[in-house]
This record gives sequence, C-alpha cells and structure tokens, in this order.
Amino acid sequence: MQRRVREKRYRIWGALFLGGFFLGMLLMNVSGDKLLGDSGIFNPGMMRQLALEEIDGGQFLIYVLRQRYGILLGMFLLSLTSFGLLFLSGAVLWQGLLAGMILASAVIRFGLKGLLLILGIFFPHQLLLFPAWFLFLDFCYAGFMSRGSALIEGRGGRMERKRRVRQLLWLMWICVMVLIGCILESYVNPILIGDLAKIFY
Repeated sequence: MQRRVREKRYRIWGALFLGGFFLGMLLMNVSGDKLLGDSGIFNPGMMRQLALEEIDGGQFLIYVLRQRYGILLGMFLLSLTSFGLLFLSGAVLWQGLLAGMILASAVIRFGLKGLLLILGIFFPHQLLLFPAWFLFLDFCYAGFMSRGSALIEGRGGRMERKRRVRQLLWLMWICVMVLIGCILESYVNPILIGDLAKIFY
C-alpha cells in the first residue's frame, strides 16, 4: 500500500516537473528579447565574465553553502505548515520551470552547442545536488505526514523514536550529499565553466 502511494506521489511530482520544464521552454521561446536581450541570460558580457574571471573557491563555497542549506531549511519549515503539500508541489514545478528556461536560453542563443554549455553548468555537482534535493522533498513530505499523524495519535512510543532516528539518519545523509555537491560546485565546476565559456563569447 505504501509503495503504491509513494509511486503515485513520484508520478505527480514527475508530471509537475515536466510541466514546469516545458512551460519554461515555452516562456523563453515566446519572450524574445525581453529575457534574451543584451542583458539577458548567457549574454556576451556574462559569457566573457565566466571565461575570464578568477573565482575564489573558498569564498564561493561559503556563499554556496549558505544558499543551499538556507533553501533546505526554508523548504523544511514551510513544509511543516498547513500548506506543506501545496508548497512542495510548487517547489517541484518551480525547479522544472527554471530548468526549462535555462535549457531553452542556451539552445536559442548558441544552437545545439548550447547543450554542451548546459552540461558544463550542471556537471559534476548536480549529480549529487539533484538527487539530494529529490530525497529532501521526500523527507519534507514524511515530516508533513508525521506531523499530521502526531496530532491525531499523539507523540511518544518506541515506534515513534525509531522513526525519528531513521529520519535523522536520512537527513544527515542528505546533508553530506549537499556538502560534497557544494564542494564540487565551488572548486570543480568553475574550471569547467570557464573553459567552456571561452567557446561562446
């Protein structure tokens, strides 16, 4: 029963992500110069900056850690509210929208070469960050559901303690994945992006 419920939830989230993805691509194709003008994403000045600017990995890591963990904390707190499920669904839709807009922007500006740029933008850190984000969605969903169960059934008991220990271990694993992903994003990805950006400006 739980497996069917989980699969249904994943199908809904997958549909929301794909819906946001295609909507993002549509928006970029329809917007024209409004989002893809001289000051828009992947403009020549931006690509030149990516190609030539030296990034301080340590400072960038601090910035990235604050951003990533801040988002996770905000997601978790909002998921515990009465609108938690609605918020989680909106977060999936928003991520799909951003992914679609970024992909469409690169392809519109650079043609099929833009796919190489997209690969550079997301590699290698997103190999860890995206799964971690998806697992965190599940963690937030479990927190929302356990909050509702606790209000109905009350707290305490051996099963409750075991569940909380599993959730804590789950959260620690997610945090480790995010930490490694942030390190890759701060020290490895800028080198790759810098080399690729030289092709496009």
